[in-house]
Amino acid sequence: MRGRVLVAGIGGGGDVGSAHCVATYLRELGYRVFLASVVWERMVRDPVPGPISPKEVQGAEQYNWIAVVRGGEFSLREGKKVEPEAALLAKATGESVILLDLTGGYYSLYQSFLEAIELTGSDIVIGVDAGGDVLAMPGDDDVWSPLTDSIALAVLQDLETSQLAVVGPGCDGEMPTEKVLRRISMVWKNGGNLGGFVISRNLKEVCERAMKFMKTEASRVVLRAASGEFGEVEIRRGSRKLLLSPVLATTFFLDPKKVQSPLANAVRGTKSIEEASAKMLENCSVSELELEKILKKLGEPTKENLEKARETLLKMRRCSDASNLQREEMERFKD
Repeated sequence: MRGRVLVAGIGGGGDVGSAHCVATYLRELGYRVFLASVVWERMVRDPVPGPISPKEVQGAEQYNWIAVVRGGEFSLREGKKVEPEAALLAKATGESVILLDLTGGYYSLYQSFLEAIELTGSDIVIGVDAGGDVLAMPGDDDVWSPLTDSIALAVLQDLETSQLAVVGPGCDGEMPTEKVLRRISMVWKNGGNLGGFVISRNLKEVCERAMKFMKTEASRVVLRAASGEFGEVEIRRGSRKLLLSPVLATTFFLDPKKVQSPLANAVRGTKSIEEASAKMLENCSVSELELEKILKKLGEPTKENLEKARETLLKMRRCSDASNLQREEMERFKD
């Protein structure tokens, strides 16, 4: 046995599906792996804006900051029964999944990771983001949901031993694949290249079975790419487009401490998700919390309402220094 690893989906939604793929890959290498996830379900499933606290999940095994699900657990959100994606994955695989608390911003997520590390005896934490918006910068107009990722990146940077895994660059239809790859190159240039892997045919089949009950689109896009599909596709009810290619079947391991992120710096130390969301807007970025609040007022999350909410959200950013940050980013890449 090569050690104990805690693999966590850090972007909300179905990132736990991609985390399971990474966990399976590591198990094949001989590691003892434990699975975890933040709990933030998309508006098509959860009518309440914001993350779900592990303490809200009925049937889960409760600890101080975290909870453990094994399949069938749910939360009541304005009377609607919502099974977290992590519980749906646990139902399909028979594995336990640790739920991490994001409701208290950076502070609760940091405490959740510490408790999960103690519970599992893990030697290292790997945070998994499907798509790569964890590498978002102030002023990026193409990101939709960088809040969760930015909080998680700040936590990963502050943990003693951690890695960041970017699965399927651009698979979530947010930052284009080329931009994500450019950001990865910047991390590599800064000394943060820790390797990676491509999803094999056998691993794809294992991942497909694990996602049997899940509603995720982004993590499934990765598996479609691993099946050989190629070409432009639409996701999120037609609100986003992306190019399927073998690149989307690739996972990159990065040193989070080598990621230069003004957004992670901005949300570090926050003690509520509302405070972290405000910090994102102050730093010329967007927030999925604010997006969901706007969508709730508009009604159903149709393509038209998503586009309206997006336009409103972009106007909420405060961007006085964003252009300078973007120029500095490109200059670092050119050096």
